[in-house]
Amino acid sequence: MRRRPESDGAARSAVGRGGRQGARTHHLRWRDRLAAAADQHREVAVQSLRRMRADPLQSLATMLVIAIALALPVTLYLAVDSFQRLAGSLDTGDRMTLYLALDTSGGDIEGVRHRLVGHPAVAAVTYVSPEQGLEEFKRRSGFGAVLDLLEENPLPPVMMVDLRGSPAPDTLEALAAEMAGWDAVVDVELDAQWLARARAIAQLGRQLALALGAALAVGVLLIVGNTIRLAVENRREEILVLKLVGGTDAFVRRPFLYAGLWYGLGGGVLAWLMVAGGRWWLQHPLERLATLYQAQWTVAPVDGLLLLALVGGGGGLGTLGARFAAGRQMRNIDP
Repeated sequence: MRRRPESDGAARSAVGRGGRQGARTHHLRWRDRLAAAADQHREVAVQSLRRMRADPLQSLATMLVIAIALALPVTLYLAVDSFQRLAGSLDTGDRMTLYLALDTSGGDIEGVRHRLVGHPAVAAVTYVSPEQGLEEFKRRSGFGAVLDLLEENPLPPVMMVDLRGSPAPDTLEALAAEMAGWDAVVDVELDAQWLARARAIAQLGRQLALALGAALAVGVLLIVGNTIRLAVENRREEILVLKLVGGTDAFVRRPFLYAGLWYGLGGGVLAWLMVAGGRWWLQHPLERLATLYQAQWTVAPVDGLLLLALVGGGGGLGTLGARFAAGRQMRNIDP
């Protein structure tokens, strides 16, 4: 009879150890919780993708609209960048062109050339006769047969002048004004002026591309938001049931966030394909244009970095648009 308390105490001790041991076995480590969350996200992502595949036409149409909205500003920006590459590759340097009168005699032409060679600001002078200019124009323009019908050569004598050093814009203007006052000189054109205009146009094009990109980014948010809003309305009863059994807004909203992500990722890939296809289609005409200007020019690349930017931007915009739309609709659905 005296051993009974000892056995009871041992039993209680064993029960206590067993209870503490059972509590420890049910305690989840952070790695287990992270793995469980990853499995849940993976399952929801796959389910969202399967729902999109169940209605491929609507999903493809949404992705195409997103792709167009992403491709337009990127195409404009690449076009401006390619134009600036062309302007920067032109061998203009510090050069000016003197146009002489059509009826300038050989002696006057030689006098202008001698005066240019002796000028301290001039490094080299290249004379282009009207005949040489016409032959060069025929060769490059492709209108040789038409030009042969002309009774007389309409091109004037030209002096191409390379200047020493890198004169300031004010110095170039002063030199142009000085040479424009010489006898037989009709007009003076500064190649640097054309380059400055090209750079100003490129800067304006960049600003327009950024503004267009911002406007179309808002459009992507609205497109994805409207699509997700309709999806939430179509699943209203299912959402009510999930909330009744204790589903949180974050849990219920998760499939729609992944749907927006898939829409954005698909739109980004399609946008990259559109830009790459447009570049391939326009590459030959643009290279021909560069050849006419005697420029070594390469079209702006459409590489993997641009693909990552488009896919990442599309995915981010899609997720953000889905987050706003789903969150707003969830507040209107209460069990």
